[in-house]
Amino acid sequence: MSKIIDGKEYFIPMNLTAEQEKIYCHIINWKQSNITAERVVYKGREYDAILPMESHIPAMIYRPIVPILEQMQQGTFAYKPHKFAHHAVSSQTACINLFMPLLLSNNIDTILPTIPGAPNDFMIIARDRLFNGFCFEYWGQDVVDGGGLLHDHSAQAGTDADVAIAYYNTSGKLCLWLIEHKLSEKEFTECGAYNSPNNDTKSNCKEYNLKDIAQQPQRCYYHAVKGYRYWELLHTRLEQYLGEVELGSCPFRHGMNQLWRNQVLAFALEDTGVYHRVTFSVCHHAKNTMLNNSINQYKTLTNYNKMFSSFTNYDIINAIGEQHCDLHAWRQWYREVYCF
Repeated sequence: MSKIIDGKEYFIPMNLTAEQEKIYCHIINWKQSNITAERVVYKGREYDAILPMESHIPAMIYRPIVPILEQMQQGTFAYKPHKFAHHAVSSQTACINLFMPLLLSNNIDTILPTIPGAPNDFMIIARDRLFNGFCFEYWGQDVVDGGGLLHDHSAQAGTDADVAIAYYNTSGKLCLWLIEHKLSEKEFTECGAYNSPNNDTKSNCKEYNLKDIAQQPQRCYYHAVKGYRYWELLHTRLEQYLGEVELGSCPFRHGMNQLWRNQVLAFALEDTGVYHRVTFSVCHHAKNTMLNNSINQYKTLTNYNKMFSSFTNYDIINAIGEQHCDLHAWRQWYREVYCF
């Protein structure tokens, strides 16, 4: 739709919140000034944020990392681009722009521990693992093939982390840090089982609480029909989900669903013994407070266990000091594109 914001006409999606509009408008302004003012028609409507698909690498990607990103895409840890990766407000593209320059830096071992929520046992990035120590859209592909550790992975769906960082801890043991990145999203992914039109046992989701379903996981469509391992893995760590949250029904029907699935992926990875410790975090845009409710509920449910943490993109940018000269150009560019 067309909307006048601060005296300027924008062609943006309908039903954006005020916070989403601010993120959209800022990034669109940068895109129009630095890439193109051209709009793209999608399903009969014009949009300012969609870019023409002129190459396999989105135009919004930070140019200096393109050669290394292309190298990654030709190897074992190539990631699958999202449908709207060429969107100026693509969360996946923004994630790569935030993390790849940082993780390639020679200063990463001193920067990463200063980010709020970073693993407290981090020593050095494991450059001999994954792709130079990290990869995107990680689902455990270095550990198992096929349906993955959760038995939910396919070409169309499955649980994965936007970023995986392999590191050696203070005892020299191989560990992993999984990160989910959000840009303008209003909420985390909700429960596909509960929302599925094929699920004729949805009443279980409202009648039974977390403990009930953990004890009898066949009450969950994910477990009974799909054969996913979510409840099996939670059951072995049920004591970590006893925080003071109203548990009159399944707490994972809504936004906490994606947080829970990423957490059980971390559990499954730990159980293989390949990684000594696996933690999970959310990194979201500092001006996006819409995710706070689900994040805070999940922290409460887990009694603020250090297996989960959250931080913002501004926290990362603020961790770059004057001594980290190889990141100054990128930091300035990132601020112009995503910070306001």
